[in-house]
Amino acid sequence: MRFVVATASIGIAIGLALRIAGGGTPVGWCMVIALVGFPLFGLVITIDDDLPGGWSNPDGKARPPWLYWESWADLASRGAISGIGFAIDAGWHSLSGVAWALVALVGIAVNIAVHRRIHRIVA
Repeated sequence: MRFVVATASIGIAIGLALRIAGGGTPVGWCMVIALVGFPLFGLVITIDDDLPGGWSNPDGKARPPWLYWESWADLASRGAISGIGFAIDAGWHSLSGVAWALVALVGIAVNIAVHRRIHRIVA
């Protein structure tokens, strides 16, 4: 639960910072970049390390984390959490803002469920 709250808080903070520094870019898109874009970029940069013989998988026995569905569900729910930023952009009292807030709530619920599952698998 703390991880999800931290993810949403960091996303909002980075989204607002990028909006201020970026000349008025919408908070929602800034949150998508921060919560989904940066992790995807990191995945692409390090994908060769996870392959057999790579830095993180020298003997080829470990399964790369991006092959698990939980990894992709986490990214998708982060995208949904970005709905908070789109709700801020649309205005909380508008119908569009309420719809984006509901998308964010669904994303938060999915993220909590995914991280509880990951915690059970690892623990």
